[in-house]
Amino acid sequence: MVAGVSRHDILVRGQPTEVLTLGQTLHENPKNLILIIPGNPGVVSYYTSFVEKIYNGVSETHSVWVVSHAGHCRSRYLSMWPGSGQVYNLEEQVKHKVAFLEDHVPCGTNLTLIGHSIGSHIILRILKHFESGSNISFVHNYLLFPTIERMKVSPNGKRLWPILCYLRWLLIFLTALFNILPERFKAKLMAWHFGSNVASCSVYATIELLHPKLVQNMLWMAYKELQQVQEADITTISEHKDRLTFYYGATDGWCPALYRDELLLRVEGLTAHLCQNGYRHAFVLSHSEAVGELLAQWIKLGQVYS
Repeated sequence: MVAGVSRHDILVRGQPTEVLTLGQTLHENPKNLILIIPGNPGVVSYYTSFVEKIYNGVSETHSVWVVSHAGHCRSRYLSMWPGSGQVYNLEEQVKHKVAFLEDHVPCGTNLTLIGHSIGSHIILRILKHFESGSNISFVHNYLLFPTIERMKVSPNGKRLWPILCYLRWLLIFLTALFNILPERFKAKLMAWHFGSNVASCSVYATIELLHPKLVQNMLWMAYKELQQVQEADITTISEHKDRLTFYYGATDGWCPALYRDELLLRVEGLTAHLCQNGYRHAFVLSHSEAVGELLAQWIKLGQVYS
């Protein structure tokens, strides 16, 4: 764990959750808060370097938190074997984030949301939920590599769909075999697999993820994502476009640049950048610091630059 990052193992209305915080913690009342909603898998350790880089740029004004998806954590509250305990689908993950905001973000907080991948879809759902009013002020929302539409027919969706349909339990079984290995060997195996360009936090996050129950939760959520994330919510995007910044990858198999181009045609005046730096969809593996620095600049300046 990076120095200065606090880890919280909590229940959010009965759902096992892990939260990483920098600056003021869950037990304090940050006035200005940046909350990161992860992609899938929603293991917060993947975002450690990202959180730290953002905080280094905004520490004088903001606290930074990242909240896991329900059940995507090795929690003392979670039954750790597949077939026991609840498995959380996409809809339940959306409700989980709304509950977290209602229960753990203090009234009057100025909130900046950052969503990665399916976290972007969840942010749009959050904004829609709170349209009738909230004690939280949503300052701005950054949607990184946003999977908000046509997931099943995207290039990656087409490849992954048969696996999610027919091979989920095989992958869970293989994960169980992986967990038999000694911890030191698992660390060496993951380091060899990723190579030297991957942040160490991502190596250990992957070891954390590769547990049968977490993999079961990850795969079930992914299965439901591909089924349910079909049409972009143009109404919500249009209503909140002044507080939305999209950031698409140039060669992203989950949300191709074509999706961005079509979205810009449908929502006039929307800010949707196309990455020119070669960052991958899974930026937390090798570009956490670069993307974190970019977000810190945007937030600190209070403006959006291409």
